[in-house]
Amino acid sequence: MTNLIVRALSFALLALALPLCAQDIVTTSAGRALTAGSTDGPATSALFSTPAAMVADSGGILYVADSLNHAIRRIGTNGLVSTFAGHAGAPGSGDGSGTQAEFDTPSGIAMDLAGNLFVSDTGNHTIRMITAAGVVTTIAGMAGQSGFTNGTGANARFNSPLGVVVATNGTIYVADCGNHSIRRISPRGAVTTLAGSPETWGSDDGAGSSARFNGPVGLALDNQGNLFVSDSNNHAIRKITPDGMVATWAGIPEVDGCVDGDRLRARFSKPAELAFDKQGNLFVADSFNHVIRKISSDGKVATVTGVAGFHGSADGANGQARLFNPYGLAIRPDGSLVVADAYNELIRVVLVPFKVGIHFFGHHPGATISWNSVVGKVYQVQYRSAFGFGSWVDLDGPVTATNLSTSLTDNFGDPAGQRFYRANVVQ
Repeated sequence: MTNLIVRALSFALLALALPLCAQDIVTTSAGRALTAGSTDGPATSALFSTPAAMVADSGGILYVADSLNHAIRRIGTNGLVSTFAGHAGAPGSGDGSGTQAEFDTPSGIAMDLAGNLFVSDTGNHTIRMITAAGVVTTIAGMAGQSGFTNGTGANARFNSPLGVVVATNGTIYVADCGNHSIRRISPRGAVTTLAGSPETWGSDDGAGSSARFNGPVGLALDNQGNLFVSDSNNHAIRKITPDGMVATWAGIPEVDGCVDGDRLRARFSKPAELAFDKQGNLFVADSFNHVIRKISSDGKVATVTGVAGFHGSADGANGQARLFNPYGLAIRPDGSLVVADAYNELIRVVLVPFKVGIHFFGHHPGATISWNSVVGKVYQVQYRSAFGFGSWVDLDGPVTATNLSTSLTDNFGDPAGQRFYRANVVQ
């Protein structure tokens, strides 16, 4: 049984929150540590080669930009790995269906509401689309020609595009890394520049072309249409409002490190891909620190898993897991966080630390205990009457989560009593 205590709460006349050490669980989902290859098949025997960005569809199927295999891989909910598009191990630029198509170091991937995939084909300096049936076409840029040109379709030019994300209206945003700019592609294929200036790096905030980036990598959109950018070489997370205003959201530009706390005092080291969960928390693959970070909706930065400055491939709980240059992130519909652990050649699943909250009844002793959960996980709520003393007692039986939030009611009956709670993941 793995303990995931992150907050114990007692009550008598008042509620008292007592924060404890956040804990985590990391397991390897697919791949073999430090072993590159392109083998399809069951997760335990499948191989990857520097997996980069990932995206999950509404059914929980994962698509991975397997960059040095020059292919897009698919991981089914049964763990079976297959090559969805591209010819593994053979770089190229040809359009076509499935494994007849070719890519060159694909690094970014996103999905629209219709189930189409969009891939930043980094080595080709193009943006590709893959239909649900696996048909690959080039929608912007010209293979083998880098540059900076706004225009439509093949008339546009990019320079080593990386992160890509699709808005609900079909607009595609691209982190044009080599141009230190953020580009956008309209549903009709017209490429324009949202922010930054071509081939001019820096860390200035400001509007549109007056802002500066330095090697932007990952992108994520929130529910209000704000675009978040992992400005990798600036070691910062930037925010672009819908009207194009750029501001530093987290980190200290041009200062690396690994410091948790308030977002504007936190430090990162070469952040890569980003992902929002349903609660509005922003997860960051803090690649050179070998850790995963979370920026909560209240602007606090915390390390989710891994130990800064120490790489490895160990699974484990309560701070024992290790990562090696994590790059891609995806949130599955069940609430689980999936990580492309690039240098380990692995796909990992992280059970993120959660908070246990209390809602008190108004006129009689009792409370409802609630927490953010992963669908399908089994939790056991426990209590005791003194913090740090006595045995933990199960509150009812185990609870299997059926939603992203789970709760349990305790009618404890003693108006003068107090209780401390914890929630354990037991399966």
